[in-house]
Amino acid sequence: MPLTDTAELDQLLGLAFSMHSSPGSYAFVLGAGISVPSGVPSAWGVQEELIQKVAAVENESPTDPFEWYSQRFGVEPSYESLLEKLGPTQVERQKLLRRFFEPDEEEREQALKRPTQGHRAIARLVRSGKVQIVLTLNFDRLMEAALRDEGIEPVVVSHPSDIHGLPPLHTLGALVVHLHGDYLNPTAMRNTQQELAGYELHVDQFLDRITFDYGLVLVGWSATYDPALVRALSRSPRRIYTPYWIEPRDLSELAQGLRSALGAVKVSSTADAALGNLADAVDSLGERAARHPLAVAAAVGTAKRYLSGRTTAIGLHDLIKQELDRLRKQNDLLLSHTGEESPDGGYRAMVARVEEATFVPTALLATAAYWGSESTDRWWIPEIPRFAGQARGSGLTDVLRLQMICAGQFLYSAGVAAIAAGRYELARSLIRMPVPAPYEGVTLAGDALTPETIVSSSGSPAKLLFQRIEPIFVEHLATGKQQFDDSWEAFDFLRIVEVILQRAGSQEAADRLRASNAAFAAAKERMAAANASNDADEHDEASSALRLAMQAADRALGQYADMIPVFRPYLRVQHAPRGMAHRSVVGGRILGQLENEGQSSPILIAGFGGGDLELLISTCQAVDVAIGRVGHEAAFASLPRGGGIVPDHFRIGDL
Repeated sequence: MPLTDTAELDQLLGLAFSMHSSPGSYAFVLGAGISVPSGVPSAWGVQEELIQKVAAVENESPTDPFEWYSQRFGVEPSYESLLEKLGPTQVERQKLLRRFFEPDEEEREQALKRPTQGHRAIARLVRSGKVQIVLTLNFDRLMEAALRDEGIEPVVVSHPSDIHGLPPLHTLGALVVHLHGDYLNPTAMRNTQQELAGYELHVDQFLDRITFDYGLVLVGWSATYDPALVRALSRSPRRIYTPYWIEPRDLSELAQGLRSALGAVKVSSTADAALGNLADAVDSLGERAARHPLAVAAAVGTAKRYLSGRTTAIGLHDLIKQELDRLRKQNDLLLSHTGEESPDGGYRAMVARVEEATFVPTALLATAAYWGSESTDRWWIPEIPRFAGQARGSGLTDVLRLQMICAGQFLYSAGVAAIAAGRYELARSLIRMPVPAPYEGVTLAGDALTPETIVSSSGSPAKLLFQRIEPIFVEHLATGKQQFDDSWEAFDFLRIVEVILQRAGSQEAADRLRASNAAFAAAKERMAAANASNDADEHDEASSALRLAMQAADRALGQYADMIPVFRPYLRVQHAPRGMAHRSVVGGRILGQLENEGQSSPILIAGFGGGDLELLISTCQAVDVAIGRVGHEAAFASLPRGGGIVPDHFRIGDL
């Protein structure tokens, strides 16, 4: 079952990062909880059934088998004594035990007594080199079976005496130690209070070595019946790696005391769910070559301190340079200059790793754009064009353009941050920044670095970028979800406005729309005057002129919108009040601001639309229509065969 508690996911993510960044640093300790789901009985369950067999030989049927045995024979039941009574030869004893731990035909059909998902998850971690040592208290050999299914032949210690011959632990690829024996070595099986009260000296020394050198992941272990192991785990004062305890139920008082002594993190989940999620997380981190999440928080926090004035801001320059130099050395970016896909996952995996490697510098640039000034902007703005060019050479175009993913992430995060901070001049400068064109010359960053142009994807690249940078703003810059949403939409909308104004023919189209809008406004004034008069002829003429002017304005608006290339921006659209079309939410908001604020609008003062209010309004109207058309098409494309209700309010990219 999947984990749904966010806190538990966060706990496992911390463990996953530790395993990813420090392979071989953790050892597992497995209790009955990992094996019982497979149908294998617990040690107590096996012993209870053996006692029942002894009682049956004596025509007894006790309700408390353990008490009956102690009273009947005057000693605690042990596996050795029970097996001696039930099987006179070693072969018979092993045959008796096998039925508890090895599946018969019916059990094979039901997939019982096979490694659980928890065993298989640990085997995956061993295969990837993240884990080497597994200590198990269980008599079964399910852990070994899971490892062999992964093509791994483990070193197995099934008897305490075998510990003496172990080579240095770091030289072992996979080690499984049965601390309490296994079913194929009955003389080594421990289960009585006396047997579990203490270990041989060399076993205690081995456990001291484990607890001193490794972090521990305790899985499905109650601790209640294992005093010797409890003492062994409590002895070492050294805690280099945080211990973890995976157990779905509440811990007993004894176990809770041990957890506190160890400082272990309790993960309330089944072994199957927790270990499956852990192995998935470690695999994902390996695929993305991820850094710890705290790296982002630390980078943003440091940048804020530099920009607060309490420390010398020049440190921010060095921090940005350090992170960008680190990014340039990322393996996939170095490989991209050859035009060849990585053998480790191909293009998709390269994209994922580059996006991950870009995240910390992206957060730094967003912080600098949000809290910085013109004097600090010069430290990072020139870096964006350096990542914006396609690598020279031959090969796959998508691979050659891989570093443009970094530039696009930088552009959007810094641009959205600038809008959120009210730094419209900076946002416009970023959009208009010259960057290398795909083949020769230069073009605008706002035109070259859109998500759709830099990432080959069948989905919505804009949505993926939105989701990728959102945590920077909501969690680290603390802008809040709504401010991030609004700032994202405003930046992307104004980016389209500024880009289209640089296209050939846009000025003429805007002039026609302005003239049509002016004629429409004059026609409305004439209509209002005619309504106030008693002149029927003038009323008819004014009404006809208004209709023609409205049609001309709509036609000019549509023609201007035809020139605007809009793909699938991650913007909200809603049903327009007139006709069947949709309009963008952000377009209506910006147009309202421009009409209300006029020449005092910060957007206009920043230079958008060349500082020409009418030109800016006309272009915003056309962009609004162009986005609405894309939304309208997406709305109808989302309907099921046979029709349905057209969505009224949604984000393009969500349908």
